[in-house]
Amino acid sequence: MARHRFNTVRDLFTLQERMNHLFEEAAERRSRAGEDAGEIERADWIPAADIYEDEREYLLALDLPGINRERLDVSLDDGNLVIRGERPPAESLGVRRTERPHGRFARSFSLPDAVERARITADYKDGVLLLHLPKRAGEQRGRVRIDIR
Repeated sequence: MARHRFNTVRDLFTLQERMNHLFEEAAERRSRAGEDAGEIERADWIPAADIYEDEREYLLALDLPGINRERLDVSLDDGNLVIRGERPPAESLGVRRTERPHGRFARSFSLPDAVERARITADYKDGVLLLHLPKRAGEQRGRVRIDIR
């Protein structure tokens, strides 16, 4: 009869590494949540975003592959840029492994006063949502719906 030896110390370190990874992921989700943390906490996943700036505008890029533009909602809510949407689950027939998130998502970004809110535009191409946020002086408040081209 073969005996299997357990390396208790190694097994404990492996478990600790896995738990650390889970806590790091949870902390990252919270730090990426933006201003509207309540809605973000209810979201099934949070898309990655990059923010760029030049002298004329800010550019916000969100990775949203596999999502139809009709499932996206982009709006300004009292100075916060809010992006909501939903990615349907992959067809279950024959799925052996799935790593891509699906379900509802939301991101919220507090905009600087320098953004010309009435001139914000959004383009969606190749699974990337690009938001152009032109700069200007002054401040605007209220809710503005942003159409996605």
